Amino acid sequence: MRVIFCLLLLLLFSCSSTDNNILVYNSGEAQGSYYHIKYMSDNGLDYHSDIDSLFMKVDSSLSIYKKYSLISRLNRGETFKTDSLFNTVFNAAKRVYIETEGNFDCSVTPLINAWGFYKEILGDSIVVDSTKFRSMLNHVGFDKIQLIKDSLLLPKKMSLDFNSIAQGFTVNLIAGYLEDRDVSNYLIEVGGEILAKGKNDDGELWKIGVDKPNEFIDSGNRFQFILNLEDKALATSGNYRKFYEINGVKYSHMINPFTGFPTRNNLLSVTVIHDDCMLADAYATAFMVMGVKKTKKFVAKNPEIEIYLIYAGEDGNWRTYISPNMKKRIVN
Repeated sequence: MRVIFCLLLLLLFSCSSTDNNILVYNSGEAQGSYYHIKYMSDNGLDYHSDIDSLFMKVDSSLSIYKKYSLISRLNRGETFKTDSLFNTVFNAAKRVYIETEGNFDCSVTPLINAWGFYKEILGDSIVVDSTKFRSMLNHVGFDKIQLIKDSLLLPKKMSLDFNSIAQGFTVNLIAGYLEDRDVSNYLIEVGGEILAKGKNDDGELWKIGVDKPNEFIDSGNRFQFILNLEDKALATSGNYRKFYEINGVKYSHMINPFTGFPTRNNLLSVTVIHDDCMLADAYATAFMVMGVKKTKKFVAKNPEIEIYLIYAGEDGNWRTYISPNMKKRIVN
C-alpha cells in the first residue's frame, strides 16, 4: 500500500521564473497511482515525455500487472536474463530483507494473492483458512531466491513482487534523469513516495503534508503534520486504507512473512525519511510489519533513518513517536 501524500502549497498549473529557470509541472497516472513532479528547468524545457518513457521502462521490467514484463515472465518460470533495473531493485530488497531480519520480504506474493489483495474487490470470495495460509510459508522466503549476475534462481511455486519498493526506485530513477540534465531544484512524488532537492520556485524549502491515518480523507483536517524536506526522500506506509473486513475482523494488506497472516499490531502509520527513496519505501513497509518497539530499536541503531510513528495506545487513542532529527523538520 502506498499512503497518498498531498504536496502542499503547489499552484499546480502556474509557472514562475528566476533568470532562465522556469518552473515546470508534470503529472499523470502511473503504477496504479498518480505522480506529481515540479522542477526548475532552463528556459522551461519540459521533460514530461521522457519521464513517461521512464515509467514505461520500469513497468516493462518490474510490474506484476503487465503480463509482458520481465518479472511476470520470471514468475511464470520462463528463462530470461534480468536487466539493470531488476538487478538494482532485487539487491536493494535483499539488503533490507537482511537488515530487518526478514520483516521485509518481496517473496510473500503467493500469500498476498491468496488473501485476495490483487483483486479489484479486496478479499472477494476469501475464506480464512489457517492451515492453507501457513502451508504456503513453505514457498516464502527471500533467502531462498538468488540472483547470480543476470540470472534469477527462483524455486518452483515461488514468485516476486517489488510493489513495496518499486515506486521509491522510480523516484530515484527520475531524479537521476533530471540531475543528468543539470536540474538541481525539484520535487518528485510517485504514489506517495517523495524526493525533494534544492528549493522551490519561491526559493524556500519544499513543504510536505502527511495524511492522518484515517480511512477517509477529511479535506478540512487532513494532515497529521507538515514538514520541510531538504535533499531527502520520504515514504509513508499504513494499514488504514487498503484492507477488507470479514465477520467484523479487519485484514490489512501488510502480510507478516513469518505467520502467513496480515500483520496485527497497534502501528497505524510509518513515515520514513532517508537519503534514498527506494530504501525509504522498503523500510516503511518493513516497519509496519515489525511494530513500534522493534522499529524504534532498529532506528536507534541506524540514525540515518528518521521516523514518525502513529500507533494506537491501550486506550485506543493515537500515540506518536518522532525521532529527534525528524522533529527538527516539522513546521506544523
